[in-house]
Amino acid sequence: MTCRSFNGNQWVWLSWLKKEAMREGIMNNQHFVNKAFRVFVINSILSSAGVVLGTFVDAIILGNAFGEVGLSVLAVSMPIYMVYNLFGYAFGVGGSLKVAEAIGAEDKDGVRAYFTEALFFAAIVGLAIAVLGSLYLPTIIGLTGGAEIDAARDYMWPIVITAPIFILAPVISLLIRSDADPFLSTLGISVSVIVNLVLDLIFIFGLNMGVFGGALAMVIGQLCAIAVYGMHFLKKHNHLKFGQTSLSPKAGYLLFHGGFGIASAFIYQGITLVVINNLLSATVGVGGLAVYNILFNVSLFAYAIFDGISLALAPLVATFAGEKDTEGVYDTMGLSLKTAVLLSSLCALVLLILAEPIAAMFGVTDNLPLVAQTIRIFALGVVQTCFNCVMAHFYQTIKRPTLAGIIYFLRGFLLLVAFCAWLIPAFGVVGTALAMVAAETVTMVILIFAALVLKKQGGYRNILLFREPVISKDNLYETTLSADIKELEKCVLEIEAFCERLDIDSKNAYFINLTIEELAANIINFGFNDGKPHYIHIKIALFEEDIYIRLRDDSTSYNPFEESEKPDEALDYLGVSIVRKKAKSFAYNRTLVFNNLLIIL
Repeated sequence: MTCRSFNGNQWVWLSWLKKEAMREGIMNNQHFVNKAFRVFVINSILSSAGVVLGTFVDAIILGNAFGEVGLSVLAVSMPIYMVYNLFGYAFGVGGSLKVAEAIGAEDKDGVRAYFTEALFFAAIVGLAIAVLGSLYLPTIIGLTGGAEIDAARDYMWPIVITAPIFILAPVISLLIRSDADPFLSTLGISVSVIVNLVLDLIFIFGLNMGVFGGALAMVIGQLCAIAVYGMHFLKKHNHLKFGQTSLSPKAGYLLFHGGFGIASAFIYQGITLVVINNLLSATVGVGGLAVYNILFNVSLFAYAIFDGISLALAPLVATFAGEKDTEGVYDTMGLSLKTAVLLSSLCALVLLILAEPIAAMFGVTDNLPLVAQTIRIFALGVVQTCFNCVMAHFYQTIKRPTLAGIIYFLRGFLLLVAFCAWLIPAFGVVGTALAMVAAETVTMVILIFAALVLKKQGGYRNILLFREPVISKDNLYETTLSADIKELEKCVLEIEAFCERLDIDSKNAYFINLTIEELAANIINFGFNDGKPHYIHIKIALFEEDIYIRLRDDSTSYNPFEESEKPDEALDYLGVSIVRKKAKSFAYNRTLVFNNLLIIL
């Protein structure tokens, strides 16, 4: 099909078609974002809840088995877990964002390099922590407020010597999530929780191994999670493979810095845990530590919702940014904020209504009214916390780690420590809940004010402060087609008009139309064969001397570039084979939960 001239009536008709296509394209592009976000957010929330459930289960079992001593042991061990989370999430988030962006940009070498770096540096740091932690364990126990708790060493030493396992587990989980496998990430964490729970019951109640049994169960659970994650590397569409890259300290720093804005929360959490533990030990004793450990575990479970939303938006935003899909970025963040407000409101309501039953789960009866009171106070800050976490994760994803780091510094350290130092001596354990609410509320106010100022100064569209890629709309065509093959005919006419307007020579115009017709027709005929509604999003962009064509569809895994053994599909493959021969380059990827084709003419 060649590029031809159009008369006045045809131009009017094509203009109407273009407006209708843009209207439908916006609606159906939202369909792609909605579908990807729905899959990722469900799996991410379940994954985050699973991570928290590990320590939550330990708290319930240790509390019921050993009372205040068991809960206190877990409380003084939490800073160790925070250190593991710091490095696990720094390398995991930094690596996964780089991997997702490289996948979006079709940079296979980049994907392999970032994957290799993330695993290497995570393992090295884990080994260093294991060695140093074993040598200085008594000092560490004293610093975390456990000097007077004899059972602390029995629980902490197996956790310390297995540091590489605890750091690598979240790194691998985040990496496979960015490679369009959120379900396996969730499955691995679920297996870890189940194994931990079963072994807790066997080791503690069956074999009388004490708190050591609880720690051993946690370690084995993490090993099982890593084993499940390993299944991803056997899959057909796995992008995560080892490759040549720089393993210099600078490369490690850059990767760590890429995720530090989010991971810094664990530094501050570890420090504030030490501060709060020591303040409570000095003011209300071991009983105060036990009550705070319950509040801390409840707060982690609530935070799992926010972390899940944040972990869902990260690979989507990074991939859309890599594809220079600005509206995809905004649509994803809009969905994230709406979901955050809804779920955080529901979470706050549940905590307010069910505070007593939740408190009773931990086996502490003497201080039950006090525990319930702290949970209800904490619930008043849940919405603010959710907003702060989601915004910080978005800023980290769009390469504004400093802004993300400031949010976490304020809410997780500076304001929280200041309010704790003021409120704990005055109100005891209740002061910790009051301090958490105050810190989140003040952080949210500062964040909104600062974002409004930066928006005005930088000329951004909104407080998301996203640097939109500069692509001339005149050099861009995009539309969305349903499974109705007749819509492809309208699309072809629009593309002809696009070629005419940009003076694209007849040879290139022919191959653009041939590419769209052959690939889209094959996707509709052979990919959309399950009877469900499906869409194809088509984008054509001119960059310098090249013409980029990208097709995204939401069918099950289908690659039209692969020659089929079925006779009817083989016939249609002839046109596709011409496209393969004439294109400068072409690639198929299963990205997010979609099929993505990139052709360069």
